[in-house]
Amino acid sequence: MKRMNEARNTRCLRLCAKALAAAAIAIAGNVCAAPGASQPAAGYEAGSPYAHRIAYLKQLRQAKADGGDAAGAAGVAGEIERLAATEGDRANAAYGALASIAGMAESRPAAALSALNALDSREAKLNAPEFTASLQQAYGDIYLALGQYDFALGHYLHALDLGLRHPGMAEPTPNALRLSIAKLKVYTRSPEQVLAALHAIVPAGGALSPGRQVRMHVIEGIAEGMLGHPGRSLQAYERGLAIARANGLTMLEASALANMADSYLLEKRWTDAERSARAGLAAARRAGDVHIARMATVNLGLALAGQGRLADGLAEIDEAAAAMRTEASWPDLVNTLEEKSRVLEAAGDYRQALAALRERQDIGERLGAAERANAVTAVQEQFDAQRRAAENDVLRRENATKDTELHKRRLWQIVASAGAATALLLCAVACVLYRRSALGARRLRLLNEELAFHSTHDALTGLLNRRSFRDAMTARARSGTQAEQCFVLLDIDHFKSINDRHGHAAGDAVLVEVARRLQAAVGARGAVLRWGGEEFLVHVDGMARALHAGVVRELLDAVAASPIEAGAGAVAHVTISAGALSMPAHGAEPLDWQQALALADHALYRAKDAGRHCGYLVDGRLAAAGVASLRLEHVAPSLGDAAALLNAA
Repeated sequence: MKRMNEARNTRCLRLCAKALAAAAIAIAGNVCAAPGASQPAAGYEAGSPYAHRIAYLKQLRQAKADGGDAAGAAGVAGEIERLAATEGDRANAAYGALASIAGMAESRPAAALSALNALDSREAKLNAPEFTASLQQAYGDIYLALGQYDFALGHYLHALDLGLRHPGMAEPTPNALRLSIAKLKVYTRSPEQVLAALHAIVPAGGALSPGRQVRMHVIEGIAEGMLGHPGRSLQAYERGLAIARANGLTMLEASALANMADSYLLEKRWTDAERSARAGLAAARRAGDVHIARMATVNLGLALAGQGRLADGLAEIDEAAAAMRTEASWPDLVNTLEEKSRVLEAAGDYRQALAALRERQDIGERLGAAERANAVTAVQEQFDAQRRAAENDVLRRENATKDTELHKRRLWQIVASAGAATALLLCAVACVLYRRSALGARRLRLLNEELAFHSTHDALTGLLNRRSFRDAMTARARSGTQAEQCFVLLDIDHFKSINDRHGHAAGDAVLVEVARRLQAAVGARGAVLRWGGEEFLVHVDGMARALHAGVVRELLDAVAASPIEAGAGAVAHVTISAGALSMPAHGAEPLDWQQALALADHALYRAKDAGRHCGYLVDGRLAAAGVASLRLEHVAPSLGDAAALLNAA
């Protein structure tokens, strides 16, 4: 039941995001015609100043984007770029290009990431806070679409910091960014953090459009539902529904009603669910949104089945499923088939329930195969994006340093022009400046050394980090080293339960102790890195392939050998899961390290599916033939009794 509830919550958020495109032209009309606005229509008057025309176009693009008119928004973005280029306005030309890329975030995130990376590199010298904040928001939206939630959150927080330091910024406002963070926290199943982000939305952070207000209340309703507060959840949906109806936002009205129907279904309030589903279906049809209409139809079928009208309910569900098959809407079809099987099972029709489950399984396997086929490409794109973003930051710092140096030189020329009459005074000043410069240089050197250490080491555990590993792999490739390698990805089992039970301080203590045990187990044979969150990476270079399984077993045993003192009397029984790739020294089609990690990650997920506290080792000699031909060797821990005790705990 919990799994079905989570699937419904994710579907609710997709409906909310889809329906935000619901303000259609209504929001654009409100922006362009609202009394007291900045008279954007002046942009059409012949001879209007450039500043008025560009402000009008930016306002119009934002309105079309909020209204779901993606094609119209893209066209206006192109017009902004052309107009600004004609006037030599580099900042707004870059903004227009950025707006065009942002429109691809949901439909083509990989292509959008590549284009955004190129724009970031091209405009690295542009010192415009509004462009930089919009750039960071676009990065966040793209990484959210790619499922890279840590990266997305980092970019959203960067944009929010810029918005708070530049309160006059039109877009993105702090409140809009807080709403994006709340949406991200729904995807990471963190309802308390969703509500915290929503509570941070205050009047000083910028006004929210009616469409964004509806989305805020729908996200709030989803979070309250996750926390088991159906009453609060329904109240939030009703607030969003009232705003949508008051502003004529029919698609958002349909979204709110569909979410309300989901909540009623979870509470088995079948009559209320039927009423909300029918109202949502009618609104979706008026708005012309077939996606929300299909979801409302499924909810209607479930509500009818819950009332004992099984034949009528199945007819509605089958109608929606047939449309999903025609349009190749496979994720929605997977959820629909799962719910249909539950209805049939409850009715005692086990044969039809099994047929629905088999179709769901077949579709899931096809989707999984496609996802694995794209995994290596996605990993490469993400690493390239982070590398280029870091290079752009370095370039910006270098430009700032050069500007400071030029400013100092101009000041020195002014002082030197005072003449020989002030020579003694200048000598004294020069001496003082020299001493201060020497002291500053020494402090700068120490600071650079400290920064260099922190840039390659994890602040909590002291282990090496991703950047250090990337640099090491680059140096290894350049040197032409030929030796067998082993890449081991490790993940702490049920780490979230440790945080929930003992607190985040205890979680940090567990991370530090696991890092120490892994480092002690590896010793001088390889390197141990903190890869992110509760994930670690071990790289062993030069060891014979036959010994790699033993290394994985030693790592499993080292962590599970004894309970971990987590502070304040807390004791955590910790185990890990492992996914490893054994790479030969020579091969017909050698893998690079990014591909090796992608395959090790595949093995790690296999270990989790196998019950955790174990490992799987991939034979790298067969990796070039594709995922389907991989040979995975199961590696069990040697501490059998201890493992049984830990699993029981």
